Amino acid sequence: MDDDDKKGCMDSDREGYRPDLRYSRVMGKMSGSVVINVKRPVYQLDDLHDGNTNGDVDLEATAKRKKVSKLKWSDVKTVVPAIDWLFTNYNWSEDFFKDFVAGFTVAVLNIPQGMAYAMLGNVDPTVGLYMAIMPVIVYSLLGTSRHVSMGSFSVVCLMTGKVVSTYANANANYINADINADATAGTMVDQAVSLQPHDAAAVYTSIEVATAVTLMVGLIQILMYVFRLGVVCTILSETLVSGFTAGAAVHVVTSQMKELLGVKIDNHNGLFQIVLTYYDIGNRIRDVNFATITVSFVTVFLLLSYNTHLKAFINKRLFMPVPIELITIVIGTTLFQFTTFSEDYQIKLIGEIERGLPDFKPPPVNLLMSVITESVIIAIVAYSITMSMALLFSEKLKYTIDTNQELLAQGVGNVFGSFFSCLPFAASLSRSATQQTVGGRTQMASIVSAGLLVAVVLWIGHLFQPLPRCVLASITIVALKDILLQVRDVVRVWRTSKADAAIWIATYATVVLVEIDVGLLAGVIVSLFFVFSRGIGTGVVVLGRIPDTDLYVDMDRYRRAVEVPRVRIVHYSGSLNVTNRNVFREKVHGVLSRYDGQLAPITISINSGKETVVRAQCVVFDLSGMHYVDSSGLTMFARLVDQLNEAGLLVYVAAVSGNVYDCMRARQLGSVQFFPSVHDAVEYYNNLEELRA
Repeated sequence: MDDDDKKGCMDSDREGYRPDLRYSRVMGKMSGSVVINVKRPVYQLDDLHDGNTNGDVDLEATAKRKKVSKLKWSDVKTVVPAIDWLFTNYNWSEDFFKDFVAGFTVAVLNIPQGMAYAMLGNVDPTVGLYMAIMPVIVYSLLGTSRHVSMGSFSVVCLMTGKVVSTYANANANYINADINADATAGTMVDQAVSLQPHDAAAVYTSIEVATAVTLMVGLIQILMYVFRLGVVCTILSETLVSGFTAGAAVHVVTSQMKELLGVKIDNHNGLFQIVLTYYDIGNRIRDVNFATITVSFVTVFLLLSYNTHLKAFINKRLFMPVPIELITIVIGTTLFQFTTFSEDYQIKLIGEIERGLPDFKPPPVNLLMSVITESVIIAIVAYSITMSMALLFSEKLKYTIDTNQELLAQGVGNVFGSFFSCLPFAASLSRSATQQTVGGRTQMASIVSAGLLVAVVLWIGHLFQPLPRCVLASITIVALKDILLQVRDVVRVWRTSKADAAIWIATYATVVLVEIDVGLLAGVIVSLFFVFSRGIGTGVVVLGRIPDTDLYVDMDRYRRAVEVPRVRIVHYSGSLNVTNRNVFREKVHGVLSRYDGQLAPITISINSGKETVVRAQCVVFDLSGMHYVDSSGLTMFARLVDQLNEAGLLVYVAAVSGNVYDCMRARQLGSVQFFPSVHDAVEYYNNLEELRA
């Protein structure tokens, strides 16, 4: 240390000592570095309690700082964010026009997508439009994401449709089995009544089952909000969600094959259902409707051609994207309205569409417990997909979202929507991206979109009755192109992380070959397995000191590091619990050297020009990376300390976190001493050796 540095390190062993921090004007050896000189006493952790010698937390002082919280206006604004962004901070002159354009664009996209995705739910196409009105208004008032476009989403609608196909008319399947298709409506009712036993269970329509699922999904999400389970979205990693949505997209495409080919296909559930579906298609290939196939092929070809070759070119020259899907259904509706193609070639049309908004009708409460298992899966999937989009936009545009508040917004929206013939809603990937791209600023865009769709439902929706169902199916297939192509991500993921690739493959394969909900569960299990296995695997390394500094680093990684004479510094990272305690012991024994199960005297090589071997007399555990220890792990650590003490070694613990420190103090680990840093422990030992000398 030069003379200037010595002047900066004045004697400071006095009461009320404040570390003397001085920046030297002389640059260090490393390029661009600044030398920091600090002089302070060597501390043990107990010295830092400022007079509280027993190290206990002052509970009385802590209690005084805690006050009983009362409901405040800020709490109300937290629950209803619209009070803040809409009635307080909304800039009508700058934001409304952009929100209106975005809302109009999303409303246009909602018409074809909503009608197409509603078919996946085995309900009338207009239900998809209802989903973009009722629950979306609620979400706009309660949600914190400014750019997600809520409404129908293919995967969620498909999962709901599977529940609908299971429970809708479950008790009446046998009623109409042998009834002549040409019988009059009155005769059918009479026969049905005569065949139905008096004690038969209630018969549920498709929309009743769907609304029951929606209500249960909403209640589950509200319950998750009450218990602050917004963190559940972190369980479903980006890799897992990618594999899940890609696999679910295969189910969506498969479910639309009957519409694309104009052939009747039996519904399959369980193992290899997709394989069985395509096997049925192969057996009935002679029954396909070639006119329907032609319409489907032309629609898909035109949509793909536009999206691939013209979309980017045209959108650059317009302030809003061309609604190619809406143009497609308008052309299809017009063509089949004024021609007899559907009658001549037996092309299946949408059929009757009810005019006006849906009536208020409570879902069948008796069905709730029957659909609770499927509803839990749908609730988690819908929330996770929405949150993945919301987090993407919040990070990109630099604003915050509340994960728990999102649960409340979606839950209340689903509960409200269940009384107005809605399926569970979620964020649409394509519509959300469009809303942000065209300049949407706030949730006002969703309110505008919902308002415009009210006009569509009241006065325009019924005009789409002549539209072929295969056109909507084609729109669904094209919309899923990017999700289907996510299968290519597995190559990139494999290069980055083999574990993430295994999660992706396990999720995708199980979703495709078994079932959607089973695939999600499989992905979560595999993901938790890797988290668990990584938790068992502990990190134990030997630290060395960078000469003339207080820096202690991994000796295997940094060549400049040398071991401190007679001190072995062991750094540990990870938790210490019942699952990894034995691994921890083995690794620590390995770095301290073992012989026949007993700790042998430790020898240390000092790299100071020539090799010098000395016997260690002190072991310092750097536990800055230990965030948790349970009773089993603590017992193992105590035994290890006893072994070291019996071998004649001092044991110091450095940089331990507060909760781990409390556990170790309560256990009273023999002669262990605690220090706030590794350097304190080393200097304390060196001073002790000087006194002994």
